[in-house]
Amino acid sequence: MQANIRSLPPPPPRLRVLYVFVWNVLLASIGLIIVTTIGEFYFRLTEPFAHESSTVIYVDDVGFLYEPNSVVYATNGIDYWTKSKVNSLGFLDREPPSNRRADGSCHVAIIGDSMVEAREVPLVDRLQIQLEKIVNRSLPMLDVTVSAYGRTASGQIHQLPFYEKYARNSRPDLLILVFTANDFTDNSSFLRNLNTPWDPDHPPHYYAQRSEKGEIELFPPDPNFATHKMSPRNLPKFEFVYNSFLGSKLYSKIRPILSDGKRKEKTMILKTRPHYALIADQWTEALEFTAFGLNQFKKRADRDGVSLVILATDLMSWPPRFTREGRKKKLPIGLLRNLADKADIPVVTMYDYVVAHGGRVENLHFRHDSHWNQTGHQWAAEAVAEYLRRNQAICDDESTVDMER
Repeated sequence: MQANIRSLPPPPPRLRVLYVFVWNVLLASIGLIIVTTIGEFYFRLTEPFAHESSTVIYVDDVGFLYEPNSVVYATNGIDYWTKSKVNSLGFLDREPPSNRRADGSCHVAIIGDSMVEAREVPLVDRLQIQLEKIVNRSLPMLDVTVSAYGRTASGQIHQLPFYEKYARNSRPDLLILVFTANDFTDNSSFLRNLNTPWDPDHPPHYYAQRSEKGEIELFPPDPNFATHKMSPRNLPKFEFVYNSFLGSKLYSKIRPILSDGKRKEKTMILKTRPHYALIADQWTEALEFTAFGLNQFKKRADRDGVSLVILATDLMSWPPRFTREGRKKKLPIGLLRNLADKADIPVVTMYDYVVAHGGRVENLHFRHDSHWNQTGHQWAAEAVAEYLRRNQAICDDESTVDMER
C-alpha cells in the first residue's frame, strides 16, 4: 500500500526573511572571528610586543621619571619596537660622568623632551652617542663626553630640575636645549594638562603660574597631585584590548577621537577659574611662559659659567608639518628666534644645516612617526658638532659650577 505523502507548506514570508537574516549574521560572525583570529596570530608572529610599557616613579621637586634600572618598551605598532635600559637617575641614557672629570676634558649635557629621550631608536643610534663619536673623531683633543636628560612631553620649565638636580652635577661645559614645536604649549601648565588627568593647579611636574600681580613665577610639583585629579570623562579601558595585538592597533585609531571630547570638557571647567578665564590668547600665553623658561635656563647657565645653546629641530622649520594648524606664515622657528635673541641664547637651526648639506628633511623621521629615526639623530649630531667645531673655546674655559650652591 502506497503511503500518502503530503508536501510541507512553505514557511510564511516573515519567517523566511528572519531565517535568511539569522543565517547571514551567523556567516558574517564566523567570518569576522576567522579574520580576527588570523590577524591576531599574524601580529603576534611578526611583532615583538603589542604596546608600550614602562615603570615610572614620582621624584620630589622633579616629577615623574622612569624607575631607575628598569626597562622601557616602545612601539608605534608600525615602524619600531625597542627596549631601553633606564640609568640610575631615571633617564634613557648611559650613566653620566662623575663631576670629577679628567683635566682638559669637555662635557656636553643635552636636555629635551621625547626627541632627546629617543625611545624610538636603540641607545647606540641616539644623539648623545653620535655626537660623542663625531666630535672625538674629528677633534680628539677636546676629549668630549655627552650625557642626555630627556623626558617625553616636557617643556623647558618642566626641564629646569633636570639641570639643577642632575646635569649640573656633571659640571658641563656646554648645555644644549633641544627645542621642538610642541615645547611652546608644553611650557603652559594649562595647555599641557588639558590632555592629562592632572589639575594644572596641582601638577605632578615643574611648571610656572601667574601671580595675582600677573607676574610669572615658578610653580613646583604638588606632592599630593594624585588627590586633585580632573577626569571629566574617563576613556574606556578594556583588558582584552590591552592584551591583544590587533585590538591595541584598532584602539589607537579611535582614542584621539575620544580624547578630543575630554579636552573640550576640561577646558570649560578650567575656564570657570579666574586665572584661566583671563587667558585671551592661549598661544600668546604659551610664548610668554616659554620665554620665562628660556630666561631661567640662561640665568642658571650664567651662574655656573656654562655655555648655553638651543638646537631647534627640523620640525620647527618644515612647513608640511604645520599646514593643518594654519601657521605656515608663522613657522615656530621665527617665534623661537625672537625669544632666544632676547635671552641672548644662540640657536642652531637643524633644518638649515640639513638643507645646506644636501639632506632631505623627510628622511629624518619614521614614516608614521614624527620622532627622529637613526638618520635624524645622525643629522642632529652633525649640526651640533659643526657648532662645537666653530666654538672650540667652549671646551677651553673651565666651568665655574659651585657644587655647594
